[in-house]
This record gives sequence, C-alpha cells and structure tokens, in this order.
Amino acid sequence: MGKTVGTLQLLIGCCKTTSESDRCQNDTDDRSKLPAPPPYQLKEYDDRSELPAPPPHELKLYGYKELAVATEYFSQDYLLGEGGFGQVYKATLDGEEVAIKKLKIIKLEKKLEESEFLTCVNHPNIVKMIGLCREGSNRVLVLEFVPNKTLTYHLHDEKNKILDWPTRMKIALQSANGLLYLHQGCKPKIIHRDMKVDNILLDNNFNAKVADFSLSNFLSDTDKVSHITSLFRGTNGYADPEYGNIQKISDKLDIYSFGVILLELITGRKPCSDYGDATIVKWAKSRIGQALYENDYTSLVDPRLKKYEELEMIRMIYCAAASLYKPSSFRPNIKQIIEVLDRKMLPEEIMDRNDIDGLLDGIPPNTQINMPKMYGFEELATATEFFSNAHLLGEGALGQVFKATLDGNDVVIKRLKRIRPENTLKEMKFLGVVRHPNLVKVIGYCSEGANRVLVSEFVPNRTLTYHLHGKYILDWSKRINIAIHSAKGLEYLHENCKPKVLHGYIKTNNILLDDNFEPKIADFGLYDFLPDRFFSTHISTGSIFYADIDQQKLSEKSDVYFFGIILLELISGREYIVNGFPIFSWAEDLIKHALDNGECEYTNLVDSRLQEEYDREEMLRMIYCVAASVYKPPRFRPNISKIVQVLEGRMPWSIIWGENDNAFLNSLVRPFDL
Repeated sequence: MGKTVGTLQLLIGCCKTTSESDRCQNDTDDRSKLPAPPPYQLKEYDDRSELPAPPPHELKLYGYKELAVATEYFSQDYLLGEGGFGQVYKATLDGEEVAIKKLKIIKLEKKLEESEFLTCVNHPNIVKMIGLCREGSNRVLVLEFVPNKTLTYHLHDEKNKILDWPTRMKIALQSANGLLYLHQGCKPKIIHRDMKVDNILLDNNFNAKVADFSLSNFLSDTDKVSHITSLFRGTNGYADPEYGNIQKISDKLDIYSFGVILLELITGRKPCSDYGDATIVKWAKSRIGQALYENDYTSLVDPRLKKYEELEMIRMIYCAAASLYKPSSFRPNIKQIIEVLDRKMLPEEIMDRNDIDGLLDGIPPNTQINMPKMYGFEELATATEFFSNAHLLGEGALGQVFKATLDGNDVVIKRLKRIRPENTLKEMKFLGVVRHPNLVKVIGYCSEGANRVLVSEFVPNRTLTYHLHGKYILDWSKRINIAIHSAKGLEYLHENCKPKVLHGYIKTNNILLDDNFEPKIADFGLYDFLPDRFFSTHISTGSIFYADIDQQKLSEKSDVYFFGIILLELISGREYIVNGFPIFSWAEDLIKHALDNGECEYTNLVDSRLQEEYDREEMLRMIYCVAASVYKPPRFRPNISKIVQVLEGRMPWSIIWGENDNAFLNSLVRPFDL
C-alpha cells in the first residue's frame, strides 16, 4: 500500500491556481463585428501575487515492488509508450487507472525535492501527479491516466477521424492555458523544456492536458545536453535554433516549441518528416507571409479542414509566426498568445507588418502565386486588339488604360506613356508583390525596349468619381467605409512596405470600387516612373487643385494632403473645382465656422443630397481630418495612420488638431497659395 508523504506546501511553497476571468468585449479594430466566442472559456493568470493557493495535495510514496507488480514487472503488455525520459505503463492502483512513468536516467543527488515540487502543480490542463517511488536509483512517477491518447495520435494518424477546427482551437487555448500556469502560476516558475504534440494528452471530451513538464531536471548534466542536442539536431523540430546546442533555460524556449504545435494544428503536418532536411518551420515561413499579405491560406492550412473560422485561423497564424520567427527577446509571452487567440488582443500587437515583411525577404517565394508575371509586348497588344479604342477604359496623366482578357480573367492593361528608364524593371516587379485588400493587385508587367506596361486586376464597379459625382447618390455608410479603407490602403503603402511606397497622386479617379463598394487604390507608386520635370508640367496643365503647392517633391505628407481633398469631396459631394475655385478655397471658411461652432454649423459644408442622414460624430471626425490634412503646413500634418485612427474613432480628433490650429484657417499665408 502507498504511504502518505503529506502536504508539500509546507516544505517547498506552493503554486497558485487560476482565477476565472470574463471574456472581454470584441476588438476595437475593423473586426468589431466578430461572431460570438466559442463556448469554451479558459482560465487566465495575471500577477502571481494575486493568485490563491491551491487546495492541499497529498503525494503518495510507492514502493518499487508495488509498482512493478501493478505492471506485471513492467511488462510490454502494459506499455503505453516510450520517450526520451523513460517508459510509460498503464496500471491500476487504489482502484483507479493510472499512468506509471519509469524514468530511465536520473540525477541521484536530486532526492525528493524535484518530485515534491511537481506534486504542487494543480491545474485542469496539466497532468496531475499522484505519487512517486524513490528507492535506490529508481525514480518512478505515478500520474493520472488520460484516456484519449496524445494530440500526435489524433492529428497525425491518418486512420483517425480528422480533428475539426473547433477542437483544434480548443486544444490550442487549453494547452496554452496549462503552459501559462507553469510560467506564471507557479513559484518558482516551471519551464517545460519539451513542449510537443506528444506531450499534450486528451481526455474523452478532447480537453487538453500538458504532460512531462520539467522532467529534464531529472537528467544528469551529460544526458541533459545529449537529450536537448538531439532535439536541436532535428529529431523532433521543436527546439529553438537561436540557442543552438546550449539551449539556455528560458520561457522563450517553450514559446518557440508551442509555436511549432500551433503550426501543426494549422497545417496538419508533422514537424520534420515530410520535408527532408527542412522542418515545418522553414516550410511554413513564406506561406505564412503569403497568407497574411494576401488573405490566401490555400497553401498553408490543412487541406483536410473543409470548414474553419477565418478570424480564428488568422489569429492562430499570427501567434505561430510571432513565436517562431521573431528573435527570442521580442517573442510574446504565453499570456499574450492566449489573449490573441481568445480575442482579447489584436494580433498586430504581437506581429506587425514589418515582422511579416521579414517572412517574405522582399519577394514572396511562391512564384506561381505571388510573383508578377512578365508578359511580352506583342501578347498584350494582341489582347487589346493592338490597343484599340474599343478596349479603352480611359486615359490619364500616366497613360492609357485598356480592358482585356488574359489567362482566362478580365484584367486592366495600363500602358505608361512617360517613363524613367533606369531601375524601372525592378520597380515594376516590386509593385507586383505589394498586397493589401484595399490596393489594386498588380498581376504582371511588360518591359521591352521603351515599352512599360502594367497588368492589374479588373475592379468592376468603376471609380469613386463616377459614383460620387454622377447621378448615383452614395449614402453615408458607404462614404465613411470608403474613407476608412482607402486610408488603410494608403497606410499600408507608407508604413508596411519595404521600401515604403508613395502614391504620388491619389484622387477619386484612382479609387476603384468593387461590387460591394469596397475601395481599392490604383496607380500607387507609378510616379516613380515619371521624369522629375513631370510635376511642374502637370501642375501647369490643369491638376493644380489636387497638387500640394508647398510640397511638389513627393512625400508621405503630400499623399496625406491629396487624401484630405478626397475626404472633402466625400463630405461635400462636390468636385475638386467649385465655381472656378479649388475645393479647399471654397470650403475653408465653412470648415473654420464648423470647427468654431460645432456640429450644428456645418450644414452648408455637407452634401445636401444626404438629407442629413449621416452619423454626426463620424462627420465631425472627417472634417477634422480634412482640416489637419489640407490646411496645416506639411511639417505639421499628421501621418496617415493617425488619420485612420481618428476616422475609426480609436483616437480623439484633438490629437491631430489642437486648440491653436484654427490659425491655419484664413491665414494670410497658406502652404498652397500661388
């Protein structure tokens, strides 16, 4: 019979248990209308000092012979499996099924303390230790029996039923919650050191329990190095290569390994065996970049998953990427990972666009999907019936635009008429890898002799100019949506591309609308192709009212100015020339009056066709964005990210327009005076 050792809290202190936390409200970004959270809800840990002590947990001390008898002398008939730490047997003790782990390598100088410490761990997502044996050189652990095998078995055994997405998401959250308990709920913290799908056990309801935490403490120093080194060399693909053979003890090691587990849940692939010398981490790197750039998960997600929640998938991809591809010092901790998975933190807070750029190394690797296609000039000429007027969609300062069919799809072919020959080919390739849902996708290009042609996706619902200034009346909900998402496309060009991309000449004519009135910015970056003299020539030939007179050299601030003019058109419904005057001149006194007197005083500024059916707070925010973008000198203008946040209501307008800024209105000298 087993002997009671007693409550170990008095010997070594205790770990602290979890406290229930309420699920927070939805994100404040543009995904605010997320569906209700899944029914499972997990525990979280905040400051460890606030956690209550666990209930008393008695550890039984078993004799070696008693455990040998229970397993018929460690018979193969009772063997559940074998790993780096020893063999695991199923047995019955005290009328209950248990798992008996016979450690094969131990440090004799570590007597009971290591085992005692493990008994203090008490969490529903951690395998519970029931007792142990410490006779002579024998160290045997008695653990709760978890009946439904390992995550490896259910995820990678082709004979089994495919794990559906809700189950995978639940396992990810529960495993992370168990790891959080080890990292933040125990004193001292426990570093698992061997997180992998083999060590995530599942009960009959597919609830996850983390096993084998801290067992490397039982290894001798020599064997520990051998064990960890074998992991690093690729026998399982979970070891953090940043630490090499040393594998310095840190919770960041566990984060890296957990990132691999998330990647397995996403892809359904094993960590090593399917890739030759490469690991799943290397295999997935470019595919994650592609998924996050293009919202295209085809080459990454487990093809056996017929259905999944896309926003949950995005969050898990972000968590995996931040855990695996960021340097250890910049990786999120496990609490942040849980908050992203559980919709309590925006995924961009742990992995921004600069981090994602690093996954692509400048050019996406899947050339068939990501690289722009190089077309021959004759092929494009043939597709347009030799640039026939029958295919002509329009003509602007940059060149003529034709509609055609290539590779079975409707496309737009833009034939540039003024170019700078140097570096043009490289720049055209770069435009082809820029991806954002609010940017027109560049599909291909031609660079033969003096001919420069871009092939882009066809956006069917014409331009913002057509819908805003024609017979169609755009309602306010469409206008504010167009404003916000166009700003996000511009923000991506300025802040998330390497190198940054300047639009150069954004206006309502190059904001295209799809059938759902979602905006896509066209012609970004094309002004880099033009000769330097173009701007002065262009200004003198009729586009002066969009041009930022004080900022003829292209910059982010000139783009912000142009965007402010677009916002003014969305507010007023007027074209950029009003009764022979530029729109900013027409609107200046009206904007000053509105900002001096509040929302009741901008009636004459707002498009009368709206018939006052608009959100007044949204309207006022847009007016402030116009004031800051158009009427401030370039050095005082906000960047586009602040415009996005003010338009969305995530930042107060006072950040971009202070009490003294009204002086910029009706001033004697303005940045755009001729």
